[in-house]
Amino acid sequence: MTYNKQTYIDMLQYKRPQDSVSQKKFCRKYLEPIFGKPDTAGNYILRIGNPKIAFMSHHDTVHKNGGYQTVEVYQDFAKVSNSDCLGADCTTGIYIMLRMIQAGVEGLYIVHASEEIGCLGSDYIARETPDVVAGIDAAISFDRYGYSSIITHQMSMRTCSDDFAYSLEQCLDLGYTTDTRGSYTDSNEYKHLIPECTNVSVGYFDQHRNIEQQDLVFMDTVADAFINADFSSLIISRKPEFDIDYSGFDSPYDFEDLDLEHVVANHPKSVAKLLQSYGYSANGLLEDIQEVRNYRY
Repeated sequence: MTYNKQTYIDMLQYKRPQDSVSQKKFCRKYLEPIFGKPDTAGNYILRIGNPKIAFMSHHDTVHKNGGYQTVEVYQDFAKVSNSDCLGADCTTGIYIMLRMIQAGVEGLYIVHASEEIGCLGSDYIARETPDVVAGIDAAISFDRYGYSSIITHQMSMRTCSDDFAYSLEQCLDLGYTTDTRGSYTDSNEYKHLIPECTNVSVGYFDQHRNIEQQDLVFMDTVADAFINADFSSLIISRKPEFDIDYSGFDSPYDFEDLDLEHVVANHPKSVAKLLQSYGYSANGLLEDIQEVRNYRY
């Protein structure tokens, strides 16, 4: 199969909420001929050469229902008018990776399942089959909006060193800059296993909304840059560990206006891990919540 803009438009026609029939059809058509069958959690994994870099995306989308949609192209931007979102997040990442695989770029390629419902696919690998990423120095997700980001922090934690980000910027020459405001994607799940975990812009905008759009020219520009890059100059300096680093924020006062309930709702997995580290079990937490309710009411 030749991977070009028309192939990408065809890929976008599949609305792929996790476990939908259309998601399974998409995977059979576009992923299984290249990757073979998925692992137990639905992740597709391919190794080319003796890689030190893992390239990542995910095959689920945030569509409310599975099925198919009509994709329109206007002035080199892909859009939809009859659907709740385009699904460039993360069809664009898959497309870039397929082009890299076709070009024979050395790497560990992982297309994850269930990213949009909590990074369950990448969490499975990190917990159950961590040997998959053994020896990997850097995880690069193709799952960031805009044109300019190399993510250094996800969920307020440093996952990528500035040294690595600057060296990646230099070898790609895409006009990227460091960005401390990452939320989270699959690469975040490997931050305790892989030294450098980042996410880079691929040219989509207004993700998860019915006005989502993808710059088709920039998408291929990113693919070309990664295909032709010399990654031997990348600097690996972060230690893979759990460490909260607030240096990416202008000052501690950046957190003053945050609503706690909003933070919990947007970062449920990290909150759960934090509570677990404090000794909470699910039953223990429910008991304390009930106590609070009884006390208040």
